[in-house]
Amino acid sequence: MTDLLAPDTAADEPSRPGSEAQLHALLTAVAAGDRSAFAELYDATAGAAFGLALRLTASREAAEEAVRQAFLDVWREARWFDAGAGTVRAWILARLRRRAVGRGRLAEMRDALTRLHDATGRA
Repeated sequence: MTDLLAPDTAADEPSRPGSEAQLHALLTAVAAGDRSAFAELYDATAGAAFGLALRLTASREAAEEAVRQAFLDVWREARWFDAGAGTVRAWILARLRRRAVGRGRLAEMRDALTRLHDATGRA
């Protein structure tokens, strides 16, 4: 069976904070249910995730919610990470993007329904 969590970057320095090797080790521990590793992974990547979410949603509240939802996805899906498909950081940001775009679409639909209601006087 292929190890879906096998690191892809042998030249990466494992001790460097935020390095791919360190993030990979943390995600491997998260996949095993390690909550402290999850906290470390969050601390190492949440800033970049929030910055992206804020650019995608243009709302601090929506960005915060997208980050929360994305990291819940990380917790639930850590065992499915495939190092051959990309980096840990990219994998996390892909989950964030999916959540942020989804929140943006919901907001657009709510706005459209509000405009329709205002224009017609009914829902």
